[in-house]
Amino acid sequence: MSSETYDIVIIGGGTSGLVLANRLSEDPNLHVIVLESGEDRSGDLNTLTPSAWPLLSNSPANWTFHTAPQKDLGRQITVPQGKALGGSSAINSFLFTSTLGNAGWDYTAYEKALKKSFTLHKPFGVTEGKGPLQLTLATPESVWQKAWIDGLKSVGFPETDPLSGHLGGPNIAPESIDPKTKQRSYAANAYLDPVRSRPNLTIRTETTVTKVLLERPSSAGDAVAKGVQFTSKDGSSQTIGVRKEVIISAGAINSPRLLELSGIGGADLLQRLGINVVVDNPHVGENLQNHLFTGLVFEARDDVETIDAFFRQEPAAVAAAMQEYGTKGTGPLSTSNMITMAQLPLPEFHTEAGRKELDQLLGALDPDSDARRSPPTTPAFAAAHQTFVRSILTDPSEALGNYVFGSAYAPFDAPSPTYRAPGKHVSVAIELSHPLSRGSVHITSAAPEHASTNEGLSIDSRYFSHPLDLEVLARQVRFTEDIISRAEPLTRYLKPYTKRFTDLEVTKDYVRRTADGAYHYTGTCSMMPRAMGGVVDNRLRVYGCSNLRVCDASIVPLEPTANPQAVVYGVAELGASLIKEDIL
Repeated sequence: MSSETYDIVIIGGGTSGLVLANRLSEDPNLHVIVLESGEDRSGDLNTLTPSAWPLLSNSPANWTFHTAPQKDLGRQITVPQGKALGGSSAINSFLFTSTLGNAGWDYTAYEKALKKSFTLHKPFGVTEGKGPLQLTLATPESVWQKAWIDGLKSVGFPETDPLSGHLGGPNIAPESIDPKTKQRSYAANAYLDPVRSRPNLTIRTETTVTKVLLERPSSAGDAVAKGVQFTSKDGSSQTIGVRKEVIISAGAINSPRLLELSGIGGADLLQRLGINVVVDNPHVGENLQNHLFTGLVFEARDDVETIDAFFRQEPAAVAAAMQEYGTKGTGPLSTSNMITMAQLPLPEFHTEAGRKELDQLLGALDPDSDARRSPPTTPAFAAAHQTFVRSILTDPSEALGNYVFGSAYAPFDAPSPTYRAPGKHVSVAIELSHPLSRGSVHITSAAPEHASTNEGLSIDSRYFSHPLDLEVLARQVRFTEDIISRAEPLTRYLKPYTKRFTDLEVTKDYVRRTADGAYHYTGTCSMMPRAMGGVVDNRLRVYGCSNLRVCDASIVPLEPTANPQAVVYGVAELGASLIKEDIL
């Protein structure tokens, strides 16, 4: 073991890792090190400029994983994950929206932790909170924002507060943008920059951990983390020791990967790859969940402004946007352009006939398909998951789908993802908030050189492997087309439109062809009882280990309703509090 030793080793300098680094290094007696595979991109304008986030999808700041071919989609799906200080909070969009848990993780405790993370800047100079992350909440100012909110009101969905925890209508979502600088506020500049000079905090970038070094004092005792092995910038393999805790915060893809490389996972897989089994837990890497989405595009009237020209990168539109952002801090460069949204139920399942149809759909599922969906998932978890989703579907007060509205063409059904149609358009992205399909992430190689790349593992999201997901998302598409056709004053700004999706089978074909995965991966190191399928306990400790924890999106056992950025900050803040209680 190296003579270099720290009290706390944090693996991953992403959203959770930097929250933990800030909070745990508040104690000057704790020596904390963060090891991050990516670079420090805190000075990169593409990272900081709000509208530039799509440019990061194929940059060195992204791991750019890919799923295995998806049987029910007929193609592979890209899996974006942040590879930089700040993790996915450095490359994602900016939306901040907020039965199977564990003790201490009720909504009250979580909400208290979440509020420690942000300062919310409301219109007219009003602020709430004193947290490091800076959030900006705009008022609906554009013609399209007002039309979206008023239109949904007209069909029975009143405006809601996106941070209230009570959803069911349209809103303008807060963005993680600092209103003073007009730049991205994320884990690196919010949580790390103010404390970089602490003498007890060390940050190493371009450093990839390949293994947690575990020892088992006895055959019956828990394993103990003694340190970590990593590959440094110069390519050499090194180790450092740990006195108290190793915390894995590498995200929903890399956290289970590192556990398996360290000997924690299904024994059959590990033995096949020549890895010594330290803890046999086949649930590691299982329960992968993500939001699937598709969308609809409507032609706008020629006399109403959209941002299509900017999205097409027409020189005059880009120059005007740069001028407006540079002089006023406003315009399409100052935002993700994705803040006009809604959390809506699906009314057709709220009637007695609708609930009966839902029960028939669930009852008609092939029981043998469970093996194809997620073999190691316990029957108890599968049943609880399905019961939870059914309760959401049938409750008029619960949001079933997340809908994002924008005044430009989106290539849902385009020849390529980069295609931008001529003319003027509005688009509605339609997201399945509570998928029942569950996938997996598992290593395919024990070679340490793969740990810093997108190779050496298999990601199988198993999208639409649960038939109800396709059924519900298709109905959401049909529902969206119907409400848009009736939502005055929105409809007055659109060109005449003929409905395409009255037939459910036609709609399903469209969804299969156009569906894609969001950036919202969770669940692969789930926090729940081990017998139910858990990987970590309610203190975030990995089952079978005394001083190894996981703290990131992978511990969330059920996909949150919408964008999980807020959830990850809340998990990290609450996790930091629990760790402090245990080690100080």
